[in-house]
Amino acid sequence: MKEFENKVVVVTGASQGIGLQTVKEYAKNGAKVVMVAINKDGLEKSLDAIKDGKENVSYIVCDLSKPKEIKTMSEEVLRKYNRIDIVVCNVGAFSDKLPWNEIDDKTWHDCLSLNTLSAYYCIKYFGEYMIKNRINGNFVCTGSSTALHLKKGRLHYSVSKCAIHDMAKILAMDLAKYNIRVNVVSPGPTATELVQARIDDPRQVDAEKERLKKIPLGRYAKMVDIANAIMFLSSEKASFITGAILPVDGGYTIGETI
Repeated sequence: MKEFENKVVVVTGASQGIGLQTVKEYAKNGAKVVMVAINKDGLEKSLDAIKDGKENVSYIVCDLSKPKEIKTMSEEVLRKYNRIDIVVCNVGAFSDKLPWNEIDDKTWHDCLSLNTLSAYYCIKYFGEYMIKNRINGNFVCTGSSTALHLKKGRLHYSVSKCAIHDMAKILAMDLAKYNIRVNVVSPGPTATELVQARIDDPRQVDAEKERLKKIPLGRYAKMVDIANAIMFLSSEKASFITGAILPVDGGYTIGETI
């Protein structure tokens, strides 16, 4: 992974979960990483928690649901580093199940603006710079198993993630002539901080056993599993891969196993 030394990497939704784990992995492999999220306190706490490669990490506070703030953030990154190599479009909002006819305008807007349009504007602003400066860059978006394994009650969320999957394919076609790659990592059930709390809840033991039966490999993804897949797709080992949707889900989206 020494190929990441001195590469400039932006990771959105970086204050916790998969985003933070991804920051840690790039940083300890020598990349210069910019953490982006809306919560300054969360970013500072997360920065303090980084051990290996902490000196390579900085952060920018940005509301990624607002295109103007994304533009300002991209300009700040480019002013500081004069280049960009990898952008991980990871930020996203998850919500409770809702009946199809009870999804209000705000819920739709919030879900699409954060889950889908934030990635588009990150790719737009950083991609234009890559093209102008002839940088063979990489974009990796975080999709979701809910775009591959559809469920009732997740209409708004699934639509936003289906859009990410298809958007990445189309942008991969648009950007291929500039040798800029666009791919998606599609996580299945993952032991993020919130999920781990549920796993550790003694009241959830029986429910957790049933949930794990639906995953052929019999466990949740670790956050590092997702981070490793993101790094792979942005590496030279994946130099001939673009427009791909990579499920990292232990077989969850293959089909029902019970």
